[in-house]
Amino acid sequence: MNLPWSRRDFLQMMGCSSLSGMGSRLAWLTGSSARPSEPRFAYVGHMDEGREHGIQVFAVERRGWRRVQDIASERPVFLALHPGEQFLYAVNEIDSYRHLPSGSVEAFAIDPASGYLSRLNRQPLSLSATSPRHMAISPDGSAVVVASHGGGAYNVLPIAGNGELGRVSAIVKETGSSVKERHQEAAHPQMVLFDTTGQRLLGADLGSDRLSVFSLAGDQVAVNHRSSLRAGSGPRSLALHPEGRLLFVANGLEASVSCYEYDSSTGRIGSQLGHVATAGGEAKESGVVMAMHPSGQFLYTANRDPKAASSADGVMVWRTSASGALTPVQSAEEGLHGIHAMAMAKDGNSLMLVSRERGSVVQLQLDPVSGRVKDTVPVAKISAPVSVAMKFI
Repeated sequence: MNLPWSRRDFLQMMGCSSLSGMGSRLAWLTGSSARPSEPRFAYVGHMDEGREHGIQVFAVERRGWRRVQDIASERPVFLALHPGEQFLYAVNEIDSYRHLPSGSVEAFAIDPASGYLSRLNRQPLSLSATSPRHMAISPDGSAVVVASHGGGAYNVLPIAGNGELGRVSAIVKETGSSVKERHQEAAHPQMVLFDTTGQRLLGADLGSDRLSVFSLAGDQVAVNHRSSLRAGSGPRSLALHPEGRLLFVANGLEASVSCYEYDSSTGRIGSQLGHVATAGGEAKESGVVMAMHPSGQFLYTANRDPKAASSADGVMVWRTSASGALTPVQSAEEGLHGIHAMAMAKDGNSLMLVSRERGSVVQLQLDPVSGRVKDTVPVAKISAPVSVAMKFI
């Protein structure tokens, strides 16, 4: 893939300021004058077909991002930091590991001074749990839960005190299908997300048009609740309002977002409250990525169709409401195309975008009052990036 920088892009990246002002959610909400936490290192997973895959480590500096390490990792489709930010975990989107049909997860230790990664260990998922797409780490840092597209399974792996992953301790095997034969011939879990209690997690299954709520006790998991969605919608990603009572679901097979009631005290999903199209009213299988502002007032969406060139395929800013309705605020189009992943800053001042097709990581500077995009700054050029995680000071 040829991904040249223009002179303008290069100068803009080298001259961009650091991702300042990324403090904690508490400081953002209270308006504290204390200096907010700032990102110190960035980790970007890349998986360019025909080339080596890996994780690139960047030092975040005032003049831009500076690459300091590139460590091998097989198809790191999703990255997540341990709650203490001393360990990094990578989901390997593979169909075979050690000659068996299984995906895998890797654990890395982070050097606090340099940001360098050193591999701790790598564990296989359960047999037939192939092509994993996403994971969530429990708030207490004791376990990781993985959603596997292939084999239709959720896996739980315990995390030791030194950050190493244990073997799979619990499995939820999903069944079912839906109306779109190309994508829904079987169950295909896509994402997992812990709710505000930290004791339950939500799962989105694109293949069966189903949401699930699981209870996690130690390193064991049990099904708490199931909710069937509209046939053919294909739930792909999830975002939970900070208050825990509104669940937003990005439907990957029809380019839309729906909002549902969620009772965090019982772990049950209620009725649909709102629904919006994210592709100009045209239902298409583009996939949708999504990020919630830490204030809960704004939702950001982007369609993942690399061939599209309409305004609907930039980043949409939506204002949320207590009723679950979404109101469009802005469509940010310039230079934003084929977004593969999003990562929201802790205080909501910045949103990181990963474009696999354009080979770039872009920072959107956000207005904390209106939620609008104020500026777009390219911070890194990488061949086929797919995931990003930020370590803070």
